[in-house]
Amino acid sequence: MGFPSVCYCVILPQPLILVLQLLDFLRHVVLLGLSSLGLAAPPAADDHPAYAAPPPDLWALPPSLQQAAAAALPPPGPAAIKARLPAVRYSDLLRSRHAAAAPAACAVCLCALEARHRVRELGNCEHAFHKACIDKWVDKGQATCPLCRALLLPAAAADDDAASSSSF
Repeated sequence: MGFPSVCYCVILPQPLILVLQLLDFLRHVVLLGLSSLGLAAPPAADDHPAYAAPPPDLWALPPSLQQAAAAALPPPGPAAIKARLPAVRYSDLLRSRHAAAAPAACAVCLCALEARHRVRELGNCEHAFHKACIDKWVDKGQATCPLCRALLLPAAAADDDAASSSSF
């Protein structure tokens, strides 16, 4: 087989390419201006990618779930979350789990969890983080585990706290 000995592409000088691109841009600006004033039909979407409709939001909830989410109680505040997640020494947490002292790290600060450190164990996933790290996480408005994205509190406890905080 081999490569063809003749090149069929046309080589244009760089200044000519820039002028053609500028003219194309100006054509699009004029078409958009005229269509926004109602003096011309909007350009076809396949004419230029800028005219295409935005892609659908893949993370948007269906309308029925949006109404259910709006009707749901608001998530508990940072103070309620911290009150439900007591701080304990990491050595006490390991003892209560009946687990050997395996090397573990806080996923927020990436430092090792040592026996003397104060930690909070999350309610749903049982991940443990330094008290100061998870407190900063909660203070930023986060209500999920930084590691696995499970809710910080079990669903029943979160509903009880939200109901008690909304009644005041």
